[in-house]
Amino acid sequence: MTEDPRITLEKIYSEQQMTESNLSILQQRVEMVQVYITNYRSGLLVLEEIENRKAGEEMLMNVGGSIFVEAKLVNTDKVTRGIGNGIRIEQNVSEAKTAILKAVTSLESQYEALTQEYQRLFAHASRLNTQFQQLATLVQGAAPPAEEE
Repeated sequence: MTEDPRITLEKIYSEQQMTESNLSILQQRVEMVQVYITNYRSGLLVLEEIENRKAGEEMLMNVGGSIFVEAKLVNTDKVTRGIGNGIRIEQNVSEAKTAILKAVTSLESQYEALTQEYQRLFAHASRLNTQFQQLATLVQGAAPPAEEE
């Protein structure tokens, strides 16, 4: 005995809604990881600029949002790097660059995994949509005509 097409249609509709919600969440995560990657790469550029400077030199420092401030470098050997939860550590520029490159590599791996998952889920959503359309057409064709008043 086969399942009533209307029940199957409701199940597919529910799965479609859940899949769309998951796609939205994944899209937000992809965008968030991309923002982190951009932020770290921006920090890396500043570190590379500092490496080429001497203490006492002035430079324009990017503080984000295409805003630059004029800064005088006091110490070009050490930087303070946030490591999470408001905790900061002092490192030399080389150590900080290594840590940032490692973070970027990790984030890029995350980004790749998230985009692959997004593509897989998007393909699933497309299949569900096709099934839903086909089944809806079948159910509409099988529905008894509406009574006229």
